[in-house]
Amino acid sequence: MTVVSPPASPEPPFSVRDPFLIGSRTATRITLIRHGQQQYPVSDVFTHGDWVDPHLSDIGRKQAAAVSGALADERIDVLFSSTLSRAFDTAVAIGKPHGLVPVRMHELREIESYRDIGADENPADLIPESEWIERQRRFRLERRWDLMPFGEPAAEFRARSLAAVNGLADAYRGNHIVIVAHGGVINAYLSEVLGTDEDLFFLPTHTAISRVALDHEIRVIRSINEHQHLGVDLLTY
Repeated sequence: MTVVSPPASPEPPFSVRDPFLIGSRTATRITLIRHGQQQYPVSDVFTHGDWVDPHLSDIGRKQAAAVSGALADERIDVLFSSTLSRAFDTAVAIGKPHGLVPVRMHELREIESYRDIGADENPADLIPESEWIERQRRFRLERRWDLMPFGEPAAEFRARSLAAVNGLADAYRGNHIVIVAHGGVINAYLSEVLGTDEDLFFLPTHTAISRVALDHEIRVIRSINEHQHLGVDLLTY
């Protein structure tokens, strides 16, 4: 006896699935991953140079292994990372099961906080204490990069982050693009997809996964801040 499957139901004229690219075979997929936890400086005196490019901590390496396992069964076509070591080392772990070596992109680096002062300087020593306290207070409420003195302007950072991600989306249409970067870069891109100009609307956990699908003018968020692969013991910010 031959079993015949019933025909698939046609989509209605105004299907709610179409605007979200459900079932699309041509959509480009972008997976954004924050790096693993970095090794934090141990000095009692803050000097911004110590925070620019630290390596992964022991926990960060475990987080990188965990997110690598979470993505091991997915098809990944191309893999990119920031040039900063914490992102690149995380990307190396992700690429291993797929035989991929991440391509470094300087444009995917984190916002350059305090870039206009020396690496051995403390920015709090260079402006009046009252101004420093007020800037910190406002940053807690507004979460705007421009409240950090001596740093890369927010508009400049957002422009280079978007140019990098959008450029990859154009170059690799129809593929699954995995990008390992930083909380600021991820916020910049997801904010554009959401249509907001917020600098920092959420703080991704270390090695959290966020997903976007796009097809020409349509861009939709699939998920934000997936971190089930970390469990409780590896969950850090």
